Amino acid sequence: MTLPYLYPLFTPRVVIFSSVLLMLTACSTQPLTSSDKAPVASDKVVGTPLIEASVSSLIAPLVEASVSPLIAPSTSINEEVLPDEAGAGAEKQASASIKPSQKPIDTVAVWLGEAGWAFEQDKLTTPKNQSAYYYLARVLAKDPNNPQALVALEKIVQRYYELLQSSLAQDRLAQARVYLSRAEKVIPKHKQLTAMRALIDGRAVQKQVAVMSVLEASMPETTVPAMRNQKLLLPTTLVKQQDKMLAQWLVIVANKAQSLQATMLIVAPTDAQARWIYQTMNGADPDQRIRANIKHSKPARIEFSYLARKDELEVYPN
Repeated sequence: MTLPYLYPLFTPRVVIFSSVLLMLTACSTQPLTSSDKAPVASDKVVGTPLIEASVSSLIAPLVEASVSPLIAPSTSINEEVLPDEAGAGAEKQASASIKPSQKPIDTVAVWLGEAGWAFEQDKLTTPKNQSAYYYLARVLAKDPNNPQALVALEKIVQRYYELLQSSLAQDRLAQARVYLSRAEKVIPKHKQLTAMRALIDGRAVQKQVAVMSVLEASMPETTVPAMRNQKLLLPTTLVKQQDKMLAQWLVIVANKAQSLQATMLIVAPTDAQARWIYQTMNGADPDQRIRANIKHSKPARIEFSYLARKDELEVYPN
C-alpha cells in the first residue's frame, strides 16, 4: 500500500536514498533466521521478497539512470583536477622564475668613480689594472667623447707635471724622466710635454755644468799659456727649437774661439742639430770660416781646445 503512494516521489536523485531507507527498514523488522530451521510462514516473510523484488525492479532502471549522471561528473572532475594542479604548479614555477626587475648598472659611472678614487691615491697610470688611466681608457672605449674622461686625462698630465717639478727640485732627474714618459703615454701630443722636456734638459745641463765646473776649478791659472780643454754644454731642447737666445750666445762663443785660434768639436744627437750649431757659429764673422768637426752623441755640447793661461770661454748662462 505504501509503494504506490511513494512512486511520484521517486525522482532520479531521491530514488537512491529512498530505496536504501526502505531496504534498511525491511531488514530491521525481519527476525534473524538460521539455516537449520524451517522458514516461518507469515505474511511479512512471504511478502518481503515480493516487495523487494518489486522495489528492485522499479528502482533498478531509475538507479542506473540516476547513478550514471552522478558518477560521470565526479569522474570528469577527477580527470580535470590533474590539469588544474599541473597548471597551478606551472604557475608557481613561472612565478618563482620571474624575479623583480632591477635597474641596469651604469658601468661608465662606476668606472669614472673608480678613476676618481685612484687619482686621489696618486695611482695615475700604475698599477696597471687599478690606475685612473686604466678606468678612463675603459670609459673612452665605450664612449670616446665622454667629457668627464677627457678632462680627467688632462688632470693626470698636469699632476705628472707637478710631480716632475718636485723631483727636479730634489735633484731626482731619473724619476723626473719617468714621470715625463708616463705623461706622454696618457696624452702623447699634450702641449705641456714640451715644457716638461725643457725642464729636464735644463736640469741635465746644470748638473753637467756643475760637474765640469768642479773639474775646471781644479785647473788653476798658470803663469804661462797652457792647453785648455773646455766643454760647453748646450740645452738639447733649445737646440731642437733653434732658440734665438742660444743662437746669440753661439755667435759670441764663436768670435771668442776665433780669437783664441781654438779647435772645435760640435756634438749633437742628430745631424740636423749639429749642422744648425755649425752654421750659426760660422755666420758670426762673414770674413772668416770656423773649422770644426761634427759628432753625433749626447749630450749636445761644444768641445774647445786652445792655449791660454786660464779658461776664456763662458758657459751658456741658461
